[in-house]
Amino acid sequence: MIKYIISGIFLIIVCSVMAEDTEVLENVPPPPSSIDSDYIGEPEVTIKKEGTKTVEEYRVNGQLYMIKVNPENMPSYYLYKNTSGGDWVRYNTEDPMIVPQWVIFSF
Repeated sequence: MIKYIISGIFLIIVCSVMAEDTEVLENVPPPPSSIDSDYIGEPEVTIKKEGTKTVEEYRVNGQLYMIKVNPENMPSYYLYKNTSGGDWVRYNTEDPMIVPQWVIFSF
């Protein structure tokens, strides 16, 4: 029982000493605005008419990552840039959904 009383008194003394050492921090500047960064939130879309089909090119930060092809009297299809290589993968609107492959960091 005496151990608990001594431990409690020691704990109270330590907590009171730690509580006295509070300092006021200097003002911290606000974080930089996301508008100042080079990141563009929405992709740039370029629409080209090639014969009987319309081609839409989607770019983020100047890099082409997706192409949508709309042939006349045909269903449209997409070409996605494969991240593991330089190949383009075709995706039809009837195919199952593609899992997002977001880039967190790029060097």
